[in-house]
Amino acid sequence: MRGRIVIIANPVSGSGKGLRLARAVSDLLQAQGEAPEIAETEAAGDARRIAEDSVTAATVVAVGGDGTVNEVLNGLAAGPALAMIPGGTANVLAKELGLPRDARGLARVLAEGRAIPWDLGVDRVSGRKFLLFASAGYDAHVVHLFHAARKGPVRMWQYLWWGAKSILQFRAPRVGVELDGVSLGEAAWVIVSNVAAYGGPLVFTPRAKADDGTFEVLVQRGGSRFDVVKMFARAFTGWLSGDDLPLPGVSFHQARRVRLTSLDGAPVPLQVDGDPAGQLPADLELVPGGVRVLAP
Repeated sequence: MRGRIVIIANPVSGSGKGLRLARAVSDLLQAQGEAPEIAETEAAGDARRIAEDSVTAATVVAVGGDGTVNEVLNGLAAGPALAMIPGGTANVLAKELGLPRDARGLARVLAEGRAIPWDLGVDRVSGRKFLLFASAGYDAHVVHLFHAARKGPVRMWQYLWWGAKSILQFRAPRVGVELDGVSLGEAAWVIVSNVAAYGGPLVFTPRAKADDGTFEVLVQRGGSRFDVVKMFARAFTGWLSGDDLPLPGVSFHQARRVRLTSLDGAPVPLQVDGDPAGQLPADLELVPGGVRVLAP
């Protein structure tokens, strides 16, 4: 037996699909002699609190999307491994890990999976932890607008709608970029990534890996709406073909610490793992192998 398993479920994720899947996984584990505990969240912050209280667990499981995983991560103690039962919209972590989508396969991962070291991102300004990526620029702008207006479960088409809607009034921020103590100057969009995948059919940072001890940092200098469209076209083409196509005005860097500031003092939104994370400044540091994640 693996030890105590705590399953933290967001009941509205995927219109209840995540909770149903979690219960099916729990039933299968019980049939194998395990005794998983399911704790349902009722409000924002519950997943973090439950994770904080699960210090004696061997595995803490987040049921939902990447936002729920991030909330659990930020309450996770040093001991337990982090696992996911995907039930959200993008499920980037599940795609990176190659998690099965059926109850039997997920139960097998929880019972027999490997706890692998995963590089951890930490914003030293806010203390917020992240597994996947953080960014300031157009995508963070959309994330903040969408989450301020959202009601109920998230659908992928809603992100597309808000993306198309918001670009008409978007003005690129002036972001100061510092990588490992060296100034890189000004940018309009910065993605600090730990993984290759992004939401949906998009790949912005194809060389990013969660176990190589460094962030992959994408820096876009062009601030026009056309520059934004070109970025998304490149990300879609990269997903479609697997090619790492060059794009004028876009550069890639490796760094262990990334500081982002607003150069003109205007509010610049930050997003972390697909959720709003306040405004700049941000001081993003990589902690190699900072968390253990359960993988097939």
